[in-house]
Amino acid sequence: SHALKNPDAVQRFYREVQAVAKLTHPNIVAAYDAREQHGYPFLIMEYVDGRDLAALVREHGPMPVQQAVECILEAARGLQYAHNHGVIHRDIKPANIMLDKEGVVKILDLGLARIATSFGPSTSSGSDRLTQSGQVMGTCDYMAPEQAEDTHRADHRSDIYSLGCTFYRLLTGSPPYPGDSLVQVLLAHRQGPIPSLCQARADVPPEMDAVFKK
Repeated sequence: SHALKNPDAVQRFYREVQAVAKLTHPNIVAAYDAREQHGYPFLIMEYVDGRDLAALVREHGPMPVQQAVECILEAARGLQYAHNHGVIHRDIKPANIMLDKEGVVKILDLGLARIATSFGPSTSSGSDRLTQSGQVMGTCDYMAPEQAEDTHRADHRSDIYSLGCTFYRLLTGSPPYPGDSLVQVLLAHRQGPIPSLCQARADVPPEMDAVFKK
């Protein structure tokens, strides 16, 4: 690609990988090293024997409340550790959270949204709806409004927002703001009322709904 011929872009890639590789936490998929093969840089990451949460919900439907809470708590611990070390994920969604065969939750692609800016707009396969306008990145169903406006404004609070949207998906099987277009979804995140977990599921206690809405 054109970016691979840009020495500054390649150096940014290696700097970002170095920052992510310093993170060691049981709820984060480890990035071990970055190397180059035939002029193409690549990332060496930990192998996780398990399934991502998006696949689990697609196959089995909404999770039991306790299981969803445990998944979100473990992901939150991993995110807190990353945030304390100055790394923001920028693309938290069910497909980027793994549940391994031992029942441990691991965040995938930590920092890769930022790494991807070294090589231009990101692309994705599958049904996830992505924006590819300038530096706006992330899956729209889970993306905080300030990140949709400018990815550089995304901080730890943007990741927390995306984690809340992920929680909604785990419990309901649907994104918090359905829409027929990217614009509709983005506007709903910015202007729409916060959905209620209690209305979506009778077994969600009001105290949990209050935490979700916050």
